[in-house]
Amino acid sequence: MRKLVPPIVVSSITIVLVGALVGYVGTAAVGTFVTDLGVLPGSTGEQPAARQFVVKMLEHKTDQLQQLRPQQDVLSRALEQQTAENQRQQAGGSKPVSVTYLGGASSGRFSVQMYAVEVKTPNGRTQFFPLALTLVSGKVVRVD
Repeated sequence: MRKLVPPIVVSSITIVLVGALVGYVGTAAVGTFVTDLGVLPGSTGEQPAARQFVVKMLEHKTDQLQQLRPQQDVLSRALEQQTAENQRQQAGGSKPVSVTYLGGASSGRFSVQMYAVEVKTPNGRTQFFPLALTLVSGKVVRVD
């Protein structure tokens, strides 16, 4: 039986297909890496301070949250502590299940980070709620 396609054509097609696959995977990996590092202007990489703030907030560790916020006067800190305590009581037996980074944007010192938080209520229902953090110079100044 005679071969219909010469070996040189098969080799050429194989090289082109493997090169395209390696190029595609390489570009996706490098693009993700560069975006997460926040190297490029306007990049949308997740800020570590934002992730830490969300985790500490869900763990109700208000003392450690103060380190991730700018300096505040005593009255502002007291109001924040009271609000956190009210939220803890309203949450009841709700337990956080997952925190998902949805994206964000940075411009100079300013950054907005978006998260989706999944919690399980005491009656077994799963609920999601959005969380937006505004950071200035790496400190959380607003939570929505």
